[in-house]
Amino acid sequence: MATKTNGAPPDKRRKYDEAFKAEALRLASESRSTLAAARQLGRTR
Repeated sequence: MATKTNGAPPDKRRKYDEAFKAEALRLASESRSTLAAARQLGRTR
């Protein structure tokens, strides 16, 4: 059975620092939706 991948080679994945991750978690816990948190982080179109 073949394994599925997300389409991006491992070396092309985005890397986030610990401060960004902490802020993302804080926003997600305070927000009503993950989309709203992502918008605040600038990660949606």
